[in-house]
Amino acid sequence: MKKYLFTLLFFAIVASASAQVGKGQFYIGGSLNYNYDEAGTSSVINYPQGTTYYNNGKVTDFQISPDFGFFISNKWAIGIQLGYTRTSGTETSQYIANDSSTKSYTYVDHYSSDALGIGIHLRYYCMITDKIGFFPQFGITTSNNLNDFNSGTLSIGGNPNIVFFPTKHLGINLGFGNLAYSMDYKTKDKNFNLGLNTNIGFGLNYYW
Repeated sequence: MKKYLFTLLFFAIVASASAQVGKGQFYIGGSLNYNYDEAGTSSVINYPQGTTYYNNGKVTDFQISPDFGFFISNKWAIGIQLGYTRTSGTETSQYIANDSSTKSYTYVDHYSSDALGIGIHLRYYCMITDKIGFFPQFGITTSNNLNDFNSGTLSIGGNPNIVFFPTKHLGINLGFGNLAYSMDYKTKDKNFNLGLNTNIGFGLNYYW
């Protein structure tokens, strides 16, 4: 009997909860992000003596990001976010010589790197009901490699998130997809990424 009473009480609390969002409110929490790219990026470079086939594949990105923010209006929120990222993958460089197969070679490197970052973000909350809604998040982040602090990236972008409030103060959000522009500090290389089925993220925030 106590079990059923507890269950009914829990659902009564959930049903009566209204999301604690709006001007003057704060939130604290964080998110986990995981992205895996099997194919990665490939390129072919031709030389007079032969051809190099390069691939950076099986790329795994794991990120944990605590954040803190506040609402500047009933829908807009601004926040600051720290981040730790670990990236790993496999680089393969295969050189095929034109004149002699003895000069051909294949080089494989399994690499990993760790980085720390800081960023600011904007969220626009669209609540469908008192407990369910969604928000696009836009931000700018700088991240530096722990092994070589002069190496890092500047990223600008955003992604959509679905948010669910099981209680008045607790929000659970699921992010997916990615729209991002990034620049490497050291090489000055620029990259643009757009996808809806990558970069799955899970986050928890406490609102008050």
